[in-house]
Amino acid sequence: MRLPRSSAWLLAVVLISASGASCPTRQPPGVAAPAAFTAPPTVADVLRVVNGNNSRISQLQADNARLSIQGVPPMRASVALQRPRDFRLRAQFVGLGEVLDLGSNQELFWALIDAPQMATNVPRGIYYARHDQYLPGQAAEILPIRPDWLVDAFGLPIFDLAHSHEGPWQRGAEQLEIRSRIPTPAGETGRITVIHATYGWVLEQHTYDPRGQLIGSSFTSNHRYYPEIGVSIPHRIEIRLPPPGRSIQLEIDSYSINQLRVDPSQLFAMPSYPGYPMFDLAAPSGIAPPAGAPGQAPAMPYPVQSPVERYPMTGFRPRYRGYTTNRQ
Repeated sequence: MRLPRSSAWLLAVVLISASGASCPTRQPPGVAAPAAFTAPPTVADVLRVVNGNNSRISQLQADNARLSIQGVPPMRASVALQRPRDFRLRAQFVGLGEVLDLGSNQELFWALIDAPQMATNVPRGIYYARHDQYLPGQAAEILPIRPDWLVDAFGLPIFDLAHSHEGPWQRGAEQLEIRSRIPTPAGETGRITVIHATYGWVLEQHTYDPRGQLIGSSFTSNHRYYPEIGVSIPHRIEIRLPPPGRSIQLEIDSYSINQLRVDPSQLFAMPSYPGYPMFDLAAPSGIAPPAGAPGQAPAMPYPVQSPVERYPMTGFRPRYRGYTTNRQ
């Protein structure tokens, strides 16, 4: 099944929902995070700090999230993730019910789209594809960012030390920039990661396709330090796509950390909803769900909306197109 070009941005927005906000990065009231860097770090220092923090987080769940999509009324949402690629985001309008169910598990990813609420030119249904068919199939044309980026987009990436990482470059008074080259079956991709120069928080991630085109950015802020675990986690996330993409913002009041409140086998199972046909993005005709795919829609509670925030300009990457040579 091939969707019209005008609807491709919506599927891309929906299916990369997760990562980064453009708000101030100061710590909210509470226990202050310890300084990660007391002297200018090396690239090895930055990777060690980021990986050390993020590797302590294997699971997150929040039933009190607020989701805002540019041009769409705010929604109540629930979110959960489990490394390496389990993810679930559900959202609803008050009085209208569920309009978004986005997820990923070890085998496949999916997105429920309710056309009347989300967009008039996208047929309502559940769109899915297997991870091993994502790059070779049609899903790669419609959804340019890999679904397993959803976990990273929460500001929780773990740098693969086998990949090439350059930097850090100073980027403003409190920011450091790391440039990474990531091999994929489709070719070498690029990523710019912006790190807080004192606390080591991941503030921004900018992903490039093998042609060097910017395909998505995430911004994270409102980091809070959890001394009982020794980790910092962002509570405000924004996803931005190149035009005509819209920004997505997710604000979370509190997390359950490393303890899911729902059985993972149910929580990360692809659901089925009455009246919503299944569309296999990697299949030519694109209908039925994969054999044996569970049809569950486990209940997750919701409670109201996140503020609209500006989308900041990013730095530059000489080897990838899409960045200016003027630093901030």
